[in-house]
Amino acid sequence: MKPEHWLLTAPLRLRSIFRRGRVEAELDEELRFHLDRKTEEGIAQGLSPEEARRRARLAMGGLDQRKEEIRDTRRVHWLTDFFDDLRYAFRSLRRTPGLTAFIVVTISLGIGMTATPFSMLDALVFRPYPVPRSADVLTLVSTSRDNAFENFSYREYLDIRDHVKSYDGVIANSSVSGVGFTADPKTPARLRAGILVSGNYFRVLGVEPTIGRSFSDDEDRAPGRDALVVLAPGFWKREFGSDPTVVGRVVRVNGAPFTVIGVAPESFTGMFIFTQPDLYFPLAMAKTFSTNPARSFFDDRDDRELTVRGRLRRGATLQQARHELEGLARSLEGDYPKTNRGRGAAVHTLVEMRTRPDEGNWKFGLIFTILALAVLLVACTNVAGLLISRARTRTREIAVRLAIGASRIRLIRLLLAESLVLALFGGLGGIAVGYVGIDLLRRFRIPAELPVEIPFRMDSRVLLASLALSVLCAIFCGLAPALQSSRTDLVHGLKSADGEETGRRRLWGRNALVVAQVAMSLMLLAAAFLMARGFHASLVEGTGFSRELRLFLRFDPRLVQYTPAQTRQFYEKLSERVKDLPGVQSAAYTKSPPLGLENHDMLAFVPEGFAMPRERESFSSMSDIVDEGFFETLGIPILRGRAFQRADTAESPRVAIVNENFASHYWPNQEAVGKRIRLENAAGPAVEIVGVCRAVKYDLGVKRFSDFVYLPLSQNPVARLVLLLKSGGDPLDLVGPVTEAVRTLDANMPISETRTFEDLYQYVFVNGPGVAINLVATLGGVGLILAIAGLYGLVSYNVARRTREIGIRIAIGAKPSDVLRLTMSKGLKLVAIGTAFGLVLGVAIERLMNSMIFNAGGTDMLVYVVVVPAMLLVTIVAAYVPARRATRIAPTLALRCE
Repeated sequence: MKPEHWLLTAPLRLRSIFRRGRVEAELDEELRFHLDRKTEEGIAQGLSPEEARRRARLAMGGLDQRKEEIRDTRRVHWLTDFFDDLRYAFRSLRRTPGLTAFIVVTISLGIGMTATPFSMLDALVFRPYPVPRSADVLTLVSTSRDNAFENFSYREYLDIRDHVKSYDGVIANSSVSGVGFTADPKTPARLRAGILVSGNYFRVLGVEPTIGRSFSDDEDRAPGRDALVVLAPGFWKREFGSDPTVVGRVVRVNGAPFTVIGVAPESFTGMFIFTQPDLYFPLAMAKTFSTNPARSFFDDRDDRELTVRGRLRRGATLQQARHELEGLARSLEGDYPKTNRGRGAAVHTLVEMRTRPDEGNWKFGLIFTILALAVLLVACTNVAGLLISRARTRTREIAVRLAIGASRIRLIRLLLAESLVLALFGGLGGIAVGYVGIDLLRRFRIPAELPVEIPFRMDSRVLLASLALSVLCAIFCGLAPALQSSRTDLVHGLKSADGEETGRRRLWGRNALVVAQVAMSLMLLAAAFLMARGFHASLVEGTGFSRELRLFLRFDPRLVQYTPAQTRQFYEKLSERVKDLPGVQSAAYTKSPPLGLENHDMLAFVPEGFAMPRERESFSSMSDIVDEGFFETLGIPILRGRAFQRADTAESPRVAIVNENFASHYWPNQEAVGKRIRLENAAGPAVEIVGVCRAVKYDLGVKRFSDFVYLPLSQNPVARLVLLLKSGGDPLDLVGPVTEAVRTLDANMPISETRTFEDLYQYVFVNGPGVAINLVATLGGVGLILAIAGLYGLVSYNVARRTREIGIRIAIGAKPSDVLRLTMSKGLKLVAIGTAFGLVLGVAIERLMNSMIFNAGGTDMLVYVVVVPAMLLVTIVAAYVPARRATRIAPTLALRCE
């Protein structure tokens, strides 16, 4: 059909859909007009009125047939038929409200259980950056033998920015860190989230400020020159009440004056998942926020603190960008062998960066989504079984439709429309269930120095996914019953009310669905038990240090513009004062306390006396900087050698303490005390091992008891430290006296974080894992309930269809135990088959969880020793209830049953 004809007939097509009654009335009127004209012509030719009207009808080919021909010419009959099917579906489902409600609730649970973890997976993996053309924004990383996802130094960033041609622009930013902010110099500084960005950051990302302007390209090139700041939209609202005159205002950050030049748009929430920056600064101001004064941010090529991203140029391919960066990395390795030896570079997409092996959050989201899809599959099989059973009661209706000319395709469309209605109502209910689940997850609070945003939400992506799952559920649940119903034998169906065929051919579908339900439910229960066992094993292992009665407070004197000398003096005086406070038994400093949520430093070293592989320049290990009271305060025993002492000063030989894992790793069957390691490489400064301590657990990650190196604070001064206190009573009672001691030293010094170790322990080992366990247990419980309902329905259906047979057996002397065995046998066989498949799925999900989460090997037999008998017991009870009812069937009633 020509396009111009479509345009001419479009109004009629639309009226045929949305004003169908009016169009049909006009069609009837027009056909009656033509029929009357032809009848009048026949009468004029001498025919009687009856004969003239009969011939007029014959000439028009029948009014109903002509109507169908005219409707077909509009080519919208498929849509109008669909609306008719939906109206019929609503009428049909209203006749069975109980069954309809049960199916809707079942689908709602399945989709709701899936929407919650999918929102997690979407936020952690798939959600795009909040910038235009986010798919073109790629992440550039430095690679080494020990780490494939390292950052770049400032000098390396400049080399990349100035030499690569595959990008419209290359940007850099630091990590989000705490800064001391105040809008009024007379008020104490408050901790806020700040980030350093390159001058082209907003321009390359395509982000236009709401008011004011962003940085210019040259405002990050002269160190310390441009003290400017761009405010985040949320921060602007909270701190300045959305004041449009904020541009040009001078605020103080870390004690230095900064001029506000703009406010980022509402749509730009930052490039991070869990944290949102409050303040954006140009890279030129890096010295104001330096975390390591001993390093020169602008000159040291190995001071790698910057995340580098690039926007792919139109017409350039990802492969071209990768080859170009790899070539540049080889060139830098040749030009700077001291800092770039063995170092390459790579380009990654958003999904690749978020699914990197060393990131664990996405793994939980993936596991939860897989298990949730299993719950949805159980729900769908349950609904499919119910619809197959419902089709049995409609055999005569379907046979009549087929007998009067309905095609099988048309009949399948009619039955699928009913499934679609059920699935869409279930989808709406699932969205409500998912919203509640996501809201519960968002209420979880992570104890951190800076506010942590829980990114899970019921956004348009999750809504569309839920609706898409609803449509898939309609097809999955309704297709098998529709196909089976359309193959109804007409003669048998018109004779019998139920049309049930003999033999097993009509039951294989229901049996397969029950087997799938049992298998999936067993897998879900095994996963929940495995999750609980995995976290419990970590809990039983303990932390290796004493957490009770311990308090920590975090300080960063850089927030008030302290020099290194002032910082050292502040910490010395504070330590002296808090040790004299009542209730304080000991005090210590550490850079990164155990169970803290920040990343720990990695130390590059070469152990003396260890045969280094030819291709390696150094090894790396987790490390911390502590003072001489650290091990006593946390109750970490020194197994061999000694702890740090006051005599370990900056002028004395450099020393370190390693944990027992480190010692046994690099000096097995030898005494590690007295050995030496060299920092960075074989030519680096020598450090003597003076002690070996017990290994302690720093987090709940995959590496539970890792190699660890402790360096003394006196030889490795840092500004940002945590004060650890061992209390004789409630550690929170010390907060007030310690705060007062800090105020006497400097009234403007902020305490950025105050927390007990018990709070951290509860989050890391109890509350955090508890959320995961509860979510998986909920999925397993819902799956089990649905499987029980499916098995109960199958046995009840078998009892109903065999009522006459059972009545005859009882009448000729069958015992109740015989009837019970007869009716339960099929259900138990299906349970046994489903259990076998479930064991295979359980082992598969166990291996997946071990490889992605727990880093464990082998099979936990206790899981299956507990889960399998429990599953069998529950399913046996589900089959027993309707089977027991079969033993009470009255023979006289059964023999009269049709």
